[in-house]
Amino acid sequence: MPWKKTLKFLILTPAVVGISAMAMFSPTASAADLVCRGTIHRANADNIVFTVPWSPNTGFEQEVEFRNARTGAGISRSSRLRFDRPNDQGQRIYRGDVAGMASVTLINLSGFVQPPPGGQISVNLDGQWGRGTCSNR
Repeated sequence: MPWKKTLKFLILTPAVVGISAMAMFSPTASAADLVCRGTIHRANADNIVFTVPWSPNTGFEQEVEFRNARTGAGISRSSRLRFDRPNDQGQRIYRGDVAGMASVTLINLSGFVQPPPGGQISVNLDGQWGRGTCSNR
């Protein structure tokens, strides 16, 4: 009886479509953890390298780690950055500090909430700017 085959198809089709839609709209399907690394170049002292993670759950609202580029020794870690506002170009600005004394600013230059791999950021440590690039972990 051909109508039984049609009935089975109609009953199973919504389940398959529903499962496919769940996979497409799952937050982990498109969002990935990234890490952004860069350097603050200084003329009269050792350069400073920085690392800041980005995740779908917290974005850039995380700590920035600063290290001496020559020795690799840890210099400091910022407070957890907080979203401040977008600038005039629509780039998101995050702010924090190091031990309540040195200011830290991060600007996501990509213009998107989630920077793409290869996306650029600018980081300011107490008036000294550097540029970084984001990549998959």
